[in-house]
Amino acid sequence: MNPVRYEKITAKQVLNPVKTPAMPFEHSINPYRGCQHGCSFCYARAMHAFLGLNGDDTFQTNILMKENAPEALREQLRKAARSRKGLAGIGRIAIGTATDPYQQAEGRAKLTRGCLEVLTEYPVPLTITTRSPLILRDLDLLRKLPVYAVNISLNTLNRTTWRNFEPGAPSPSKRLETVRALTDAGIPAGIFMAPMLPYITDGRDELEELIAAAAEHGAQFVMASYLRLSASDVKVWFFETIRRHYPQLVGKYAGLYASSAYAPREYRDPVRRYVDELLERYGLRDLDEEEEAPRPGERAAGAATPGRSSGKPLEIAWEPPAGSPGSACGGCPAANAGAGAVASAGAAASASAVASAGAAADGGFAGAAGDSASRRGFADGSRTARQSAGTPGAAQAVAAADGTAAAEAGMPLALEPDSPPAQLVFTF
Repeated sequence: MNPVRYEKITAKQVLNPVKTPAMPFEHSINPYRGCQHGCSFCYARAMHAFLGLNGDDTFQTNILMKENAPEALREQLRKAARSRKGLAGIGRIAIGTATDPYQQAEGRAKLTRGCLEVLTEYPVPLTITTRSPLILRDLDLLRKLPVYAVNISLNTLNRTTWRNFEPGAPSPSKRLETVRALTDAGIPAGIFMAPMLPYITDGRDELEELIAAAAEHGAQFVMASYLRLSASDVKVWFFETIRRHYPQLVGKYAGLYASSAYAPREYRDPVRRYVDELLERYGLRDLDEEEEAPRPGERAAGAATPGRSSGKPLEIAWEPPAGSPGSACGGCPAANAGAGAVASAGAAASASAVASAGAAADGGFAGAAGDSASRRGFADGSRTARQSAGTPGAAQAVAAADGTAAAEAGMPLALEPDSPPAQLVFTF
């Protein structure tokens, strides 16, 4: 895989309207473009095309950071608060519809945290979707906000499957522990079981194992969503993963997705019925988008899901031990001498202003209209819209980061002991 490049860009806006009626939110926030988790099935790979980039590993190695995201959000919310409808006109905000807001870059850039700080000034009901335990860093802010739900994306407990499809994402066990920590802190949280991969993660035993684990770790809901392969960039990259790791399934997938972005209902409906049966069996529910977010004052600190708390606090080590091979997680976008020499930005203008993608990526959860997975919870689809983008001019510096250097630089979240070292390229 290519070294990770970070580019600072200036966004015209970060609060983007989502006009798809099926979606249970009205606006979205994505502080980054691209995602270091590198999930091969991610629909947001197609959004890189709006920036003149590719949907291959460029999606996970060329990370665009909206350095002015908190400031742009504050200005948008300030104007909204003074409008006729006030903040009520914003509706519900979804953070992380086309990127993971807590990917490795967030550990240093803190753009998501900055946006949450702004939202404490202008409280609007919100949801957050992530695969990362880094969200626990921001518990102090989450407790102050009308959080409707934190969706922890997890579609398998199988470590081989996880490594094959989500090479840069935290392990399934870390994500389950994150659900436990959130619910123990009184934050509504559950599992976003997405996407279900035909013939890989959709077996009856595997589905039950995951839903049982969700219940055991205090999840308050489980949302299930099907694999959606709408854009050619996404489909090509996903099929490369299938050919590499599951060559015996290439023909089956080609048949399932020959004429539609979704597998046919003859496949989907029995899976959906079994998931619903499991939710009932384990006392879980789908996420009810009509339910109101609790007001911060109504949320008891430390509150847990009744009957499910382990009573044990979760400890998260935010910085890896020196020398750990998993330390080089690629999560240090800031200029930091510990990660090697980084070229001076010179001026904010060194990266051209990039216009917001509007609803293109930020509506990326939209699925097929009328599909139950889309209605219930952020199906794996994407919306298209116009994108105007500049081409950032940049000064570059390369830093070879071994585990020790990464630890000294304060990189967050050693995802797994077997994560490989990385070469980091910082672009400003």
